[in-house]
Amino acid sequence: MDYINYLAEAVYFFQKFICHVQHEGALQLSTQAFRELKINESIYKATMRILVVNNMIDFDGKSYVLTDEHSIKHKRILEDLNSNNQIKKYEDLYAKSVEEPGFFFDRINDLEYEIYSRCNFSITYESGKEIAKYLDFTDKTVLELGGNSGGLGAAFLSRYEDCSYFVLDTRIPCKIGKEFKELYGTNVSFIEGNVFELEVPSQNYDYILMMNLLHDFDDVRCGEILKNCMKYCNAHTKFVIIEDILKNDYEPKEVILHGLRLAIECMGGKQRTIEEFKEIFLGINYMLEEVIRINEIHTMLVMGGTVI
Repeated sequence: MDYINYLAEAVYFFQKFICHVQHEGALQLSTQAFRELKINESIYKATMRILVVNNMIDFDGKSYVLTDEHSIKHKRILEDLNSNNQIKKYEDLYAKSVEEPGFFFDRINDLEYEIYSRCNFSITYESGKEIAKYLDFTDKTVLELGGNSGGLGAAFLSRYEDCSYFVLDTRIPCKIGKEFKELYGTNVSFIEGNVFELEVPSQNYDYILMMNLLHDFDDVRCGEILKNCMKYCNAHTKFVIIEDILKNDYEPKEVILHGLRLAIECMGGKQRTIEEFKEIFLGINYMLEEVIRINEIHTMLVMGGTVI
């Protein structure tokens, strides 16, 4: 999805937020006012981030301010949507955002999940070739949670042949991953399961890797995932997190732009700042060791610590 569509989504959502608010001149809304909306908090936060970084609304640290100048910009975008007969898809997206909490992979059928998993392999393989430059997996044992069809693992194994690489995911991605394993001769080991009932070969792993996983869940669920990992860690185990991580609430701009769609597709899921990740990992006595910007979207965090 391109820039203008991301922005149009945020404008449409904001207009739905304030459609019953009476005001004269500049509209001021506190963050508390948004918490009273019947919508997931991660959705309204993602919406406001997009508007702030695109100068479509101001934020003074306490309140959001919509000026007359902002209103004109909003009006133009909404008029374009109507004139191009596109408003229906935004209405549908908003309706989806206020449904009962759901999760992207629970909302698609088996065929869609299979297509997704086949496409995912080539995408993560290409990303993995770049990521592998920053991590030395020579003679290491690696567990990747939510690794889908194993593209990332295949990329690492093409560089570090003596690495033992395990991927845990659900039935369909594991099935597709095993097909690719036979096709390309990669030595990824697939484990069918889920991250909330973590059962993998009983051993200590040198690295536990998660790419585009934790942003699917709220803080409580992320904490559960990390605690489940602890029985497979020793004092030297490191966690590697790769996803659309924010430097702060409003940077980097290109990452913030797709935060609204993420929040809708994974109710409770959200983009996080580096500080928010540090807070989550403190729950398992892990600390941030390294931050590596992989590309304009993905950042890698390496977490290490003393296991108690």
